[in-house]
Amino acid sequence: MKNETPSHDLRNLALFSSATNEEIELATGLARVNHFTPGEYVAFSGDASSPLFMLLEGELRSFVSSEDGHEIPMRTYSAGQTFGAATIIQRAVLPWNIAAITHATVAILNRAQAMSLMRSPRIAPAVNEMMSADLLQMVQRYSVTGLSRASARVSALIATSIGDKKVDEWPAVEIPDQATVAALAKVSRETVSRVLKSLESRGVIVRIGRRLRIRDITMLRRIASGVELA
Repeated sequence: MKNETPSHDLRNLALFSSATNEEIELATGLARVNHFTPGEYVAFSGDASSPLFMLLEGELRSFVSSEDGHEIPMRTYSAGQTFGAATIIQRAVLPWNIAAITHATVAILNRAQAMSLMRSPRIAPAVNEMMSADLLQMVQRYSVTGLSRASARVSALIATSIGDKKVDEWPAVEIPDQATVAALAKVSRETVSRVLKSLESRGVIVRIGRRLRIRDITMLRRIASGVELA
C-alpha cells in the first residue's frame, strides 16, 4: 500500500455531484489516497475507526469469513463509488473485510472529517441515495430464493452483485465457490455449474476463476427475473 495526497478530481464521484467547488477542494485537501495491489486488504472487519472510502480507480470486494474459514462475498465496488458512510453514521464497527480485486486507488476521509462533510445539505442527499442503493442490493440478494426456477435464482445471485453499474459496461463481480452459491440458491452444485456454463456459452458472462466479467447485463437481469431461460 502506498500513501499520497489526492491528485484525482473527486468531483467525478457521485458523492460530490451537487457539492460546491469549495466543498470538493476541502475534501481533496483532507483526503489521503492509498494505492493497493490485487489481493491486498484495504480494511479489516471489526475496525471501530473505519473511514469513508472513495474508490477512484480499480475494483474492490467486501466479504466476511465463516467459522470454518471460508470467505462469503458480500459485494463488489467499482471506480466512482463511495462506501462506509453507514458505519460512520451509526458509530459501528466495519462488519466485513475489504480487499482489492485489481490495482486500486482509494481516497479516504477519517470519521470526523466524513461526518462534517456529510452534514452539508448538498452532500447529504447523495449519502442517502448511496445507502438506499446498498440496502436495496442487500434485500435483492436475500430475496433471490423466492424465485421459482433454479437458473433464475443462480442468475439473480450474480445480478445482485452488479449494483447500479451502467448497461454498456462490462463489470467484474466475484461470486462465492459453487458450494456456497448452491446453498444460497437452494440448488445442487451441478445446477450451478450448468447455469454458469450456459451463461458463458450465450455470451452473457466470461469466467475468470471465481470472478465473472458480465458482458450482457440486460440479458442476465432478464434471466434472473424469469423472462428468459438460461
